[in-house]
Formats: sequence, C-alpha cells, structure tokens
Amino acid sequence: MFLIWFKLVMLVTVIIFAGSKLSRYGDILGEKLGLSGSWIGVVLLAAVTSLPELFSGISSSALVRQPDLALGNIYGACVMNLVVVAVISTLHTEGPISARVGREQSLSAALGIIAVALSGIGLFVSRRILPISLFDVGLFSFAIFVFYLVAQQMIFRHEKENPSQRGEAQYSHITLRGAVIRFCLAAAVIVAAGLYLPMVADELAGIMGWGRSFVGTVFMSLATTSPELVVSISALRMGQAGMALGNLFGSCIFNISLIFIDDIFYHGAIMADASPTHIFTAFLTLAMMGVALTGLLFPARKKGLIKVGWDAAVIFGLYLLGVYVIFKMGLALG
Repeated sequence: MFLIWFKLVMLVTVIIFAGSKLSRYGDILGEKLGLSGSWIGVVLLAAVTSLPELFSGISSSALVRQPDLALGNIYGACVMNLVVVAVISTLHTEGPISARVGREQSLSAALGIIAVALSGIGLFVSRRILPISLFDVGLFSFAIFVFYLVAQQMIFRHEKENPSQRGEAQYSHITLRGAVIRFCLAAAVIVAAGLYLPMVADELAGIMGWGRSFVGTVFMSLATTSPELVVSISALRMGQAGMALGNLFGSCIFNISLIFIDDIFYHGAIMADASPTHIFTAFLTLAMMGVALTGLLFPARKKGLIKVGWDAAVIFGLYLLGVYVIFKMGLALG
C-alpha cells in the first residue's frame, strides 16, 4: 500500500514541477507571439495546464478502459479549479479581486457554466433516454466539442474588440526557438506522467476499496490540477489576477471539451457508460461556478480573522460537501 501512495505523490511532484516550467514557457511564447495576458490565461495557459487531464483521460479511456476515472478526473479538475479560485480570492488582500480583472473573466465563467450544464444534461440523457453514438462517439460529446469551438471564437472576438497591451519585454534573453524546445520538453514530461496516473489511480481504487468515480474526482484531479494551482498563485503574486482567474475558468471550459477527446479513444459512448455519480458532480460544479461568477459581478467584502469573502466560503463548503457525497455514492454504487 505504501508503494502505491509513493507513486501517487511522486507523480504529483513531477506534474507540479513540469507544469510550472510549462506555464513559464507558455508565457514566453505569448510574449514572442504578441498575445495579451488575458488571452494567455483563458486560452493558452488553460490548454497548457490542462495537459495532465488530457493525457490521463486518454489513458483512462484507451488503456485502462475506465470511463469513471476519465470523467471523474474531468469534473474533479473543474471542481478543484474553482477551489483554487476561492483560494486566490482569499489570498488577494488588496480589496475584492473582481476590481483587478476585466469583463473577459465573467465571460469565461459564464461560458464555463454553459459547458458544464451541457455535459450534465448529456450525462443524464445519454444514460436514460438517448444513448446514441455516431462513429462510436456520443452525440452530446460532439455537441460539447462544437460549443468549445464557439466559446473560443467568442473569447477571441472579445479579445479583438478589447485589446490589452503587454508591458515591456521580460524574456528578451530567450529566443523563440529556445522557448518552443523547452516548452515541448516540459510538455513531454507531463504527457508521460498523465499517461501513467490512471494506472496508479485504478490500482489505488482496488486496494482501498473506493469507487473509481471518487478516486478520479478527488485524487486524480488533485494531481492533474496542480499546474493550475502553481500557475494561478504565481500569477497572483506577480499582480496578474486576471491571468490567474482566466487560467482557472479557461481550464474548466477546456476540461469539459476533453469529454469529446476521451470519447474518441473509448470503445462505446463514454457518457452512456459512466456512473450516475458524475451527474451530481456536474451540478456541483455548476453551483460552484455560479457562486464564483456572482462573486465577480457582486464583490464580497472580506470579514473575520482570516478575511474570507462569502463567495469563497460557500465554494469551500460546497467542495467539502461534494467530496463527502461522492464518497458515499461511490461506496453505494461499488
């Protein structure tokens, strides 16, 4: 048992280290290519820091053939991203964090809510009403991917209509070629760790007797969202609150789109074969995103000794409640 926990801790450590390097070189690429901070957070860093979810999901679907690990990781990653939103909101001591971000973060949060809602409806309908697939991929998986493309187009159009200027060059000593090479090396490390993670998680579920939905939602998501945590806290320390929130909300949108990718590698319609536990997790994610968006639109005054706003407190509470319910559902469903 010690060995399996050791493997999990080592994978988390590797993902954190490679994720921090990957985000740095992603920022360098953004500077070299003339991309703004908000675009980097919502699109580039969101995709970059979600590489562990991408490859662990492919491994869960194609190698381990466990749809509950794949979907548990996706929804768990979204839930953990929202917990990180609450964390950085608490760590931001210079007034409400919403005062430091632009409208694009509210747009990203709203698009994330729509994406999660679409996937939740897809889970319910695919299991009970319309388990139809096209080319061995569920219809709702196609719909999620199409919405992802539409969401990116909307974010791009908003960025074009509201351009933001980058500051002075910070990485003039690094060439574009050097940044690309280092970016790819860090990505390769994350790919390897992401492919191995589901095997460790599946073994952990068997040894501990826990449901795979619970293991995917809690333990795999803790490992695969560690880059988002590192990147967002680093961005906040640099005074880039918008980039931090953009990375987290953008990662939620990107993570939901991975259902389509996982479905391609899974034999059958992944949403139809998944545990009903994920329906609960989807709507838990919806509730947490709704609270986060409300906190952006109506900033909360921080009260108490630890200076936690009402929105962060509610998100923390929903997370703890959700983990307990998912654990109980996993034991009941086996």
